[in-house]
Amino acid sequence: MMNVITSECYKIFRSKILYVISIILLSINVIQMIALIYVKKTSTVTAKLLEEMSGINGYQGSYNADIVFYIIVIFAACLITAEYANGSIRQMACHGIARWKLVLGQYIAISSVVTVILITYGLINLLSSTILCQLGDIDMNAFIRMNLGMICMFWGVSGIGTFFSYLFKNSGITIAISVLLILCGNIIAQAATLITKNDIFLTYSLSNMRKTIIDLNAKPEDVITCSMVFLIIGIATMIGSTLLFAVRDVD
Repeated sequence: MMNVITSECYKIFRSKILYVISIILLSINVIQMIALIYVKKTSTVTAKLLEEMSGINGYQGSYNADIVFYIIVIFAACLITAEYANGSIRQMACHGIARWKLVLGQYIAISSVVTVILITYGLINLLSSTILCQLGDIDMNAFIRMNLGMICMFWGVSGIGTFFSYLFKNSGITIAISVLLILCGNIIAQAATLITKNDIFLTYSLSNMRKTIIDLNAKPEDVITCSMVFLIIGIATMIGSTLLFAVRDVD
């Protein structure tokens, strides 16, 4: 298994999508730093303003948009479908490596790398905002819960991207379906809530769970529940991806 994970990590670090996404996130970091400097120089610095621009708020704001989901599914889709396109996945399957190991190895490698990228992105915002303004008030227990929840979120959404990649085997279709699912997630959840008269669908939509996880004032049990839901999504999509790859031809 470690050989498969290592091989997949090597492919990831050689892929163009890794550097494209890294450059995009780094550009956002730079833009946010410039915006902070501009606001600080052109506005009257008050305690309230410093709190709004604090490192903790900057860190939370890094994940307060669905772009995080888009990055993960695009990253997974491009990497997995590229292996179908260049035939490397067929070569590995023909070398006697169990198919479930290939899928699991890919999932672990992709999820691990995307976690490092996104956490680094947030930490750069945290550091720059702290240097330019202040760290801000922080509840360490809530901060730890938030980060553990985000890791579960990254791995859960990575599972969705992995599943659709094995289902469609085409990067364009996979990205389109994944983005559409994220865009329409709240609409579908609201419709299901109206039909069933139960707000569980809205509560556990992807966007709302993300908001709950990054909210340092959220109830601990809510953060833990949302984290577990993302973890279950990751496990379920991994099982689904493994079954798809096991019963379908690799071409």
